[in-house]
Amino acid sequence: MRTVTTFLLAAVVALVSLSLTMLASATALDSGTNADAGIRNQLIATLVGFVGLGLAASLDYRRTRRLSWVVYGVSLVLLVLVLTPLGHETKGARRWLFGIQPSEVAKLSLILALASYGAQRQNVIQRFWKGLGLGCLIALPILALVAAEPDRGTTALLMLVTMMILLLAGVRWLFVVPPVIIGVAALGAMIWVSPMAQSRWKAWWDPDSHKATTGMQVRKSLQAFAVGGIEGQGLAAGAQKFRVPEVHTDFILPAVGEDLGLFGSLGVLAAYSIILICGVMIAFRAADLHGLLLAAGITFLICAQTTVNIGVVTALLPNKGMPLPFVSRGGSSIAILLTLVGILLSVARQAGSAEESDAASEHSGRSRSQSRNRNNPFANPDFAPVD
Repeated sequence: MRTVTTFLLAAVVALVSLSLTMLASATALDSGTNADAGIRNQLIATLVGFVGLGLAASLDYRRTRRLSWVVYGVSLVLLVLVLTPLGHETKGARRWLFGIQPSEVAKLSLILALASYGAQRQNVIQRFWKGLGLGCLIALPILALVAAEPDRGTTALLMLVTMMILLLAGVRWLFVVPPVIIGVAALGAMIWVSPMAQSRWKAWWDPDSHKATTGMQVRKSLQAFAVGGIEGQGLAAGAQKFRVPEVHTDFILPAVGEDLGLFGSLGVLAAYSIILICGVMIAFRAADLHGLLLAAGITFLICAQTTVNIGVVTALLPNKGMPLPFVSRGGSSIAILLTLVGILLSVARQAGSAEESDAASEHSGRSRSQSRNRNNPFANPDFAPVD
């Protein structure tokens, strides 16, 4: 597992380094103190995130199940407080509380809680109410509070993460259909009653009719990619990126495309591909089901969020504000994501220790890998998903 974790860390560090570089490039024309403060705050959040990564990697995830529910409770409190006057409202949404974004903490807490729940409830996980029902009850308060901000994109993302973890835990596929239909209908209703959401969908469906209004951001994003071409304009040399709204956050990739060209953009995709492959390998070789659910949930979250962001800036998906993991500016996002990577490393470390124990017991009458594989369905050749 040492090679896997090395590649994983290298990809994450490369993306974080690119983030700080591109944020400096995207603020090259800003002479005020706000640009310097933004980069400084991002650097501080990154350092905090690496501290969280180190602490999470050093802990044995198997001994922190109770801590999962503490984090879950703290997350609920923060999500409630952000909806009170203590929360900071921007562009019609309350998403900030004391300088942090509780919805980012919710990502961490939901994965921890669902992974712990799925590993502990194996005796009843295939029942509807005691398996899927209780799992949905864990996710429902977080989903409802995030949706109330409102943040439809994060709500949909967390809904997908919930269903994926529960399915891997052993919930029957047919049981998942009703809550998915209800969730999709609820999101559709939220979009229907939101003028901003409707305008974004219309701009995506008919961009020519909205190129001067709602579709302007994506149009300028595509222009930045086009100006960058194959080789790029050079670091901090591109000018089109300064015309892209929110280039520091959700639309940071067009700045990469303009400055570093197609090769730079492909390098970003390669880094995320490495994270995906490493995350799947860690989940596949996890020491137990708890580790599998943690690794799979974290990997899915990062890759799904990446897919949505890239889809939006390339006009493949309707415009939805969702940061590019490890690259977009956002202190809460980078700190939580790096902590999640630390949990991935902890799962990999325990898997490596189990493999070493298996190798040491090869000459004994009973191999520990047999019992370990029974606890991890990915590592069990006899495992078959429940229909």
